Amino acid sequence: MTMAGRTGRGAGAGSGTGAGRGKGKGMGRGKGRGMGGPSQTGAGGAPSKCTCPQCGYEAPKKRGVPCRSMKCPKCGTPLVGA
Repeated sequence: MTMAGRTGRGAGAGSGTGAGRGKGKGMGRGKGRGMGGPSQTGAGGAPSKCTCPQCGYEAPKKRGVPCRSMKCPKCGTPLVGA
């Protein structure tokens, strides 16, 4: 059925090119570099000082020497990492 003065081609299905389904090239989830800046010492790493749990004496941490192997010079209690 045609309307007066119009020439139509019908409903037509078309054959255009759609957007497609994509290629799935996402950005990923990062490289697992951890938290913090360039230096992570003191944030879960080795302690920076050894402390006496008895009297509060503090000594600088010596690399390669566990705090528990050092004794407090004031009271003789083994030191702990802090």
